[in-house]
Amino acid sequence: MFRLCLFGVLLLSAVGCQFNRQFTPISPAHIHSNEQSRRGIVALEQGNLTEAERRLEEAVKWNRNDTNHRQHLADILWRQEKHQEALQHLEEAVERGGQSNASLHISIAEKRLELRDFITAYRHAEEAVRLAPQDHRSWALRGTAKYMIATHRPAPAERTLAMFHEARNDYLRAVSIAPNDGALLVRLASAQVRCGQPEQALAALLTAQSLYSQGNEPHEVLLGKTETLAMLHRFDEAQAVLATMRQRGQANPEMERRLHETMMAVRGEGMRR
Repeated sequence: MFRLCLFGVLLLSAVGCQFNRQFTPISPAHIHSNEQSRRGIVALEQGNLTEAERRLEEAVKWNRNDTNHRQHLADILWRQEKHQEALQHLEEAVERGGQSNASLHISIAEKRLELRDFITAYRHAEEAVRLAPQDHRSWALRGTAKYMIATHRPAPAERTLAMFHEARNDYLRAVSIAPNDGALLVRLASAQVRCGQPEQALAALLTAQSLYSQGNEPHEVLLGKTETLAMLHRFDEAQAVLATMRQRGQANPEMERRLHETMMAVRGEGMRR
């Protein structure tokens, strides 16, 4: 009987603890913070950035450790070109418990890339890959950071080529997760060109082109296709695509110059051989 009573007391105690955990009251500050955040997101959806910023700042003020509030506020600030303030909130969100939040690292990597801070972008993209290997954005961002570092930072030719290969591999991983992302296929093609693989690049661009209805292909796809065809000495096809771009108003003097230089360089290389 004593053992039975003891078991009952322990069982009631355990149930009571679980009940308390499930029904722990939310503080008024948290309630106010969540409501301000909700109103801020509604204002954002309505296009009222000033009101959205004010509401999200209030939400952060009342709950400084909520990473979602800070991330929403950072996105609003970024849209208003308040770049440094936005990054400060994102980095503080990471410090206040968001170290394992892949979304935060992805957001920072995207913004650092826009500011051409490629090294910091790479570091956060690397962390995003570790935390969310199933998210194609993680791989794409790391690939883009590597590509930009290889393009803009002086290094021995072998190291630069190795970086382009690493970027290509990251893009391939991203495409395997999101095969219908046209913009991603264009970036993959750019990396493949840098790796000396124009045939694979053309295949990626043709796949990207197939994702759009005829006449609605983005100019990046057609431009990449034209340059790649020129690299493969398929000049007549390249000129035909360029003519299509002219008809659609997608060509411009800078683009024409780039294509002309590509064709001349390829023709010159062929003559030297």
